[in-house]
Amino acid sequence: MGFFNLLIAGAIVMGAYWFLRTLAYTPPAKVAHLMRKLGGGALIGIAGLLALRGGYVVAVPLFVVGLGLMGYSGFLSGGFPWERKTPGQRSRVATSLLAVELDHDSGVMEGEVLSGPLRGRRFSTLSDGELRLFYQQCRASADQSRPLMETWLDRNRPGWRDSWEAPRSKSRPQPSTAMTRDEALAVLGLKNGATSDAIRAAHRRLMKELHPDRGGSDYLAAKVNQAKDILLQD
Repeated sequence: MGFFNLLIAGAIVMGAYWFLRTLAYTPPAKVAHLMRKLGGGALIGIAGLLALRGGYVVAVPLFVVGLGLMGYSGFLSGGFPWERKTPGQRSRVATSLLAVELDHDSGVMEGEVLSGPLRGRRFSTLSDGELRLFYQQCRASADQSRPLMETWLDRNRPGWRDSWEAPRSKSRPQPSTAMTRDEALAVLGLKNGATSDAIRAAHRRLMKELHPDRGGSDYLAAKVNQAKDILLQD
């Protein structure tokens, strides 16, 4: 019996050593995600034991919290506190000519001119003539400045296409193929170290915000999808 207990103790020590060594080489964000999953599983197990003993009053809330830690909180209105968005988050997409930011709280989209005679000006401060002039500059650009400018115009200047007699394009604009990890974080309004749950939550929230009924944009939606794919590859 003593030898059997010794084997169990040895297995526990080796398992603990392997686990700690694995954590040492794992990014902090993934460690936090793993610990939350393990904590959720432990709470569910404890809730099950309490339920078998008749302790339903304590078992039910423990079970619910355990599900939330493991990422199954869709049945709760608003989710758990750690899944809710942080106030003040912004998504940013930029090209050589302009940058556009979307405020997650208010849904307000603002743009800034990064190059040319109007450099440093906010789109909301430009006159109609200045906007037209800058749009012509964006149309002549070889990067994604034109679809990004059109995204802001569609959201903030409804009917601009008809009044400016701009040609309509039936093809959906596609994002540029190259996107760095920092750019992907900026697009989703996240900081370095964001967990996969936070990435997916930001993606869902932005896709709702970019719905056509709310002045959404195929171009920005494609950028959001691209950013999610890049960040989840890590």
